[in-house]
Amino acid sequence: MTDSKPERPPLDEETCRQFSALVLLHQITSKPDAFHAGLLESDDSLLEPIFDYMMKVDLVTVGENDYYQPTVKGEEAYNKLLHQQRSYLIHYDVYGAVDLAEGAFGDPENDELEAPNWSDLRVAVAEYKKIDPYRTVFLSMLADEAFFDNPDWKFDIVLGSSFYKGLEEIVRSQIAVWELGYQEEDGTEISGETVLEDVILQGARINKERMERERQRQASLFEEEQEEARDREERDGGDYDNGGYVYMPYDPWMPMGGYMGSPLFVEALWLSAFW
Repeated sequence: MTDSKPERPPLDEETCRQFSALVLLHQITSKPDAFHAGLLESDDSLLEPIFDYMMKVDLVTVGENDYYQPTVKGEEAYNKLLHQQRSYLIHYDVYGAVDLAEGAFGDPENDELEAPNWSDLRVAVAEYKKIDPYRTVFLSMLADEAFFDNPDWKFDIVLGSSFYKGLEEIVRSQIAVWELGYQEEDGTEISGETVLEDVILQGARINKERMERERQRQASLFEEEQEEARDREERDGGDYDNGGYVYMPYDPWMPMGGYMGSPLFVEALWLSAFW
């Protein structure tokens, strides 16, 4: 067993630039007139180095109306960001609250997840799967729209900001794979990798069950809406026609046959660059 906690690598400047660029891609994609190329707002000038970087790597261009807009490459990067956010919420968020003693996973709707029995294993899972842990923590923060509720969010994405220092500290403070190892009463050493493999497979099964319940809920709501529409048409003396629409709920596991069978399984999008 390791006696001291190994140091995780620091958050490098290029990764910070990429994260800042993704934040701005999020903004200009959802709000096409968010940033004039002249950066006219009082605090927009802080973002000039980031926009210069984004221009250099062909993520944005200046449109005819003099506002920054995403290039084709920028749109692809943004779509990949959305895919990663969805993947994170579906496949990784479950590891944010694990009771190692009981082998249980926290339910946000029924459990007090701030209680000391819950351990956050998301960074450990990311590292086990060879995913950049900074990426998963960043995505979890960006997925929370409260990020933009902070009036100082522009200051947060400047290189060297307290936001990035805080992000680095969060990652450094999280449980590492090796810390999950333990010794049984008979002296047998159980490695952290073995413990985490079991946790990952349990989490995969729970994710699958939760998603199936959600799919059933959505299907029921769809059927209720269809029934209400039919009733309205009958009351009005018409014939109900939904245009041939067939309800097809999103199934994140359809192309992921290895998800349930191997703790090492990871979607390729997590192992490639943002652009």
